[in-house]
Amino acid sequence: MDNLDPHDDLWIAVIDTERRYSVWPQDKRIPLGWEPAGFAGSRQQCLAHIAVVWADPRPLSLRSAIAGDARL
Repeated sequence: MDNLDPHDDLWIAVIDTERRYSVWPQDKRIPLGWEPAGFAGSRQQCLAHIAVVWADPRPLSLRSAIAGDARL
């Protein structure tokens, strides 16, 4: 059985420094560069939450570059 069994019901939404989201088992240590995004629930609930709050999936660095250079 995989350590990240998708049938576990204790998950959290996490976000990285580029403002990208993912899900992570609540009882596992969050990897470096990621932090809790303020939502916990089943894996499916976390994925549904991310689908609502992550309106722009582009990395923060790309969004910033585009915002700073109107020619792109």
